[in-house]
Amino acid sequence: MDKIIPSFSSSLFDGSKDSIGDIVELGIDSLLDDGVFKDIPIVSMLIGVKKTYQNIHDRNLLKQTLTFIKQFNSGTINEEKLSKYKEMMNTDSKKAEKELGRVLIILNSTIDIEKSQMLANLYKNYINEKINWNQFCEFSEIIKMLFLNDFNIIRLIYNQQISDTSKIEIYPIDRLSSLGLVNTAMMSIVISSNANSRSDKYVNLTTIGKKFYECVVSS
Repeated sequence: MDKIIPSFSSSLFDGSKDSIGDIVELGIDSLLDDGVFKDIPIVSMLIGVKKTYQNIHDRNLLKQTLTFIKQFNSGTINEEKLSKYKEMMNTDSKKAEKELGRVLIILNSTIDIEKSQMLANLYKNYINEKINWNQFCEFSEIIKMLFLNDFNIIRLIYNQQISDTSKIEIYPIDRLSSLGLVNTAMMSIVISSNANSRSDKYVNLTTIGKKFYECVVSS
């Protein structure tokens, strides 16, 4: 990763969002054909001299990386903390390899655009020092393990729009509970007319669940 890390760092921190546009609507082919990305270092690095992407896996990495960069540069990052972090990345190649390398590895295995956006939100909160590196690693692994609808359920619980499982499926709650994001408490057993039964649960977010939502979903 000797060359790709500096290219990624430069693209991430030097305002490339203005060149990216809406890749979801336009698509990779259109943007590459138009040459919109020619000045973005990470694009030149990933595409190389061929100026085209035939491999689906490589095309996905490019799309996820550009999505991450655009989302990272959206919203607010404390300028003083960002400057401090950029300086650290420029002077400590091992730290840059460890942190930016991990982000690229995650993006390389990501399929959903929304998850790359969430990862960018998480990274912004790491730089803003709302979480530490260990929490970033833990939360990024949770992002990978969840389904997109799980994030909607977390949002509904956080906003107190649901407080139990009487009107939703129980299995996503069990998944969120196993990851330490949701607390559950048993309700009475409800027996339906067709002789099937289910044990519904009261639900609320744990302290970690609230922090996860605030750092990943609502940022």
